[in-house]
Amino acid sequence: MSTVKREVFAHRYMRLIVLAAFSAPFVAALGHFEASAGRQGEFVVSMLAYALSGLLVALPPWNGYRFPLVPTALVSGLFLLAAQQGYAATPVTPDAGQTPWFHLGFIAVLFALGMRLRPGWACAVWLGVTVLSVRRWPVTDGVLRPVEAYHVVGAAVLLVTWLVERQYNDFMLRQEDTRRILETARSHDEAETGMRQASSRRVDEVRRLAGGLLERIAQDTSPVTDYDAQQFRLTEAQLRDSIRGRSIASPHVLEMTRAARARGLTVDILDERGSAPSPEVMAATAQQLAQIIAQAQTGIITVRALPEGDPTAVFIVHDSENPDDDPVAVEIEDGTGAVSVF
Repeated sequence: MSTVKREVFAHRYMRLIVLAAFSAPFVAALGHFEASAGRQGEFVVSMLAYALSGLLVALPPWNGYRFPLVPTALVSGLFLLAAQQGYAATPVTPDAGQTPWFHLGFIAVLFALGMRLRPGWACAVWLGVTVLSVRRWPVTDGVLRPVEAYHVVGAAVLLVTWLVERQYNDFMLRQEDTRRILETARSHDEAETGMRQASSRRVDEVRRLAGGLLERIAQDTSPVTDYDAQQFRLTEAQLRDSIRGRSIASPHVLEMTRAARARGLTVDILDERGSAPSPEVMAATAQQLAQIIAQAQTGIITVRALPEGDPTAVFIVHDSENPDDDPVAVEIEDGTGAVSVF
């Protein structure tokens, strides 16, 4: 069964429409039955095969999916049997414009198979019934006389159902293209909005860290003192930390590193993660960094956020640069914030 659903062919009243179309010929069938003297057996077989064919194609759920192969083959075979037996039970006449008793059902089965996404089988039924009809046409003076033309209507039904399917497919393709275009535009809008928000946050961060000093540089004409120069260097280092160590450079961490640099320590914050770790990891990082800074007198402190997927989220190392002292290393586990000191 096809996994492609066609909602347009899943109308809830389709079953009733097809059943009504199949039921209509039974009214005229009584007259044909009386005219088929001596051939009632063939006519009964024709009616039974016709009824089974109609029930098989009309009663199953109209869910918009392609009709299964086995029921499709049964419907087609039974209807061809109904047509063959119906013709066998009907005497041949030279009257033009005549139709067999099942001709409305013929239109109905073509329509139903087309709506059930089986146009190939519908064409096979049309071809089979047309051949049975043409074989009955009389020949007058060597010329074949077309006394039946109802299969022309059947061809029109095939064409209409094919056009409906094609137009529906085109509509769905256009709808999918429109959806992709809208999603692309929405993604671009979201990306642009995200960039604007990131830029706005960055401006706010710079204003928070360096706003006071920048205003002083712009407005205060007094000479720059050594203290001022040191504050400039500390602020510049804070800005660098906020960029290079973004995921772990919380305001608390930035203030601690600023205080450590003011005491003469060298501090580097590096982010290889790209996204903020869990609150437990952030809390453990701030706590361990505070302890190391409090105990350190000299040396280099490196705080590194490791890539996602690494069992260690943050790695802190303090090298006192004293040959007699061993470096202190702290690993903070991803997710839980568990601390291991080496």
